[in-house]
Amino acid sequence: MNYIKSELYRITHSFEIYRLTLVLAALAIFYNAAVSAFLKNVAPGSFYLTTSFSYSNLVAYPMLYCIAGAIVAAVLYEGNLQNGNMKNTVSFGISRSTVFIGKCIVSVISAGFSLLVVLSVFIVSTSIFMRKAGPVQLRHLIGEVPAVFFIAAAALISMLLFLELFEKFGTGVIVWATIWFFIPKVLFYVGLRFSVIYLIAMLLPANFFSYNAMPVDTSQCITAWDTPLDMTKCIVVGMTGIVVFMIAGIMLLRKKEL
Repeated sequence: MNYIKSELYRITHSFEIYRLTLVLAALAIFYNAAVSAFLKNVAPGSFYLTTSFSYSNLVAYPMLYCIAGAIVAAVLYEGNLQNGNMKNTVSFGISRSTVFIGKCIVSVISAGFSLLVVLSVFIVSTSIFMRKAGPVQLRHLIGEVPAVFFIAAAALISMLLFLELFEKFGTGVIVWATIWFFIPKVLFYVGLRFSVIYLIAMLLPANFFSYNAMPVDTSQCITAWDTPLDMTKCIVVGMTGIVVFMIAGIMLLRKKEL
């Protein structure tokens, strides 16, 4: 508990998460303002000037939240081993498993803060620069948050794990991308020939969040969290991922030499 408190203090008194949040919020404003400024002169009646199109950029691509979670982990803890922080922490008698759990908790809290700020800025800027029209509504975007939060948290935790396991940042990123994107797609295409593998593949976020599973476009918005059963599936998959990567991290990092 003391380690978690010390990490929370360090994170809240450093600039990494604030800089990242500021950059993402600025990009949200810039995107809506730039699209609005350009199209109001070129095509004032365009669908791209609607709140539906702006919201769809997030609603149609839930895996962006997983990428954002991985970025938070990298921003907060990339290079932690190289600068000697891990050795210093363990030398005070704190176990690697405790350190890993503490990092996961602090990172998820930091990511939650960043998500709240950036999403609020995105919604407000969309309402200011875009006209309200189209199939994708604010409720779809709000509903996306609980649907993807635990999955994104699992993605964040897995990135922390891979950053700790591998000496090179690039290797950790490649392994993370392979597990979250490449392997699910391979299983999906293999599953087109084998029904059992297909059922397994469609339990993976990269597949059940894909366009084929949840079409979101100019004429329709069918999401993977529309019904209570669908929302439950998203939450259960996310929480399962958190448990799996937490257990894997505790077991693997306990054995890894400093």
